[in-house]
Amino acid sequence: MLVRLMLLLAATQVSFEVASIKLHPEPVTFSADPSFRGSRMTATASTLLDLITAAYEVRYEQIAGAPGWAGSAHYDIVAKAEGEGPISNDQGRQMLQTLLAERFQLKLHRETKEVPVYALVIAKGGHKMKESTVDVPHNFIRAGASGIQMDVTRGTMEHLARQLTHSAGRTVIDRTGLQGYYAYKLDWVPPAGDTGADTPGLFTALQEQIGLKLEASKGAIQMLVVDSAARPTEN
Repeated sequence: MLVRLMLLLAATQVSFEVASIKLHPEPVTFSADPSFRGSRMTATASTLLDLITAAYEVRYEQIAGAPGWAGSAHYDIVAKAEGEGPISNDQGRQMLQTLLAERFQLKLHRETKEVPVYALVIAKGGHKMKESTVDVPHNFIRAGASGIQMDVTRGTMEHLARQLTHSAGRTVIDRTGLQGYYAYKLDWVPPAGDTGADTPGLFTALQEQIGLKLEASKGAIQMLVVDSAARPTEN
């Protein structure tokens, strides 16, 4: 079921004072997502899809209708806001939205679409996590030859669902009903991984290590649909 929202995304009035956009030379050996430091924003070898995810805080699977070059053409961007004072991440994202509208001629609208998802639920026997007792979180995810390791000292189930989305292959929605903060460790091997060790896959690790599981389900997610976009002129 596809529900179209008739509200177009209006370009914000907040903008960078100056911005330089250059096509990144091939081959791409390093890339860095847009980051804000002081009054400047920089992006290295970022695609239009990368820029949209940063500007609108969405995942790649939430973007539809983009032209083929949006995921293959890489750009280096340096932009500066007016004045020398630091800009917040929210201000930076608004400025990036304006930059995309002006320089990439990007026009978008929002849709809500019902798609296959995974529901994060409590496994039979209950969860095995402990309620967090720390005020300052020390959370990290490490990906290496031995698989993916997640060590969280203070995290919500909504945050866990977002993190699992990157590995599960589809959007994960929290339906555990658990509120508050929890501490847990999770160690698993991605589907394409072959470490030769006894590290389980994600679905098995969830149940065995923290007492949760992923169930195939349907869910409504918000999509950003690209109506039009154009390659920017370099400067």
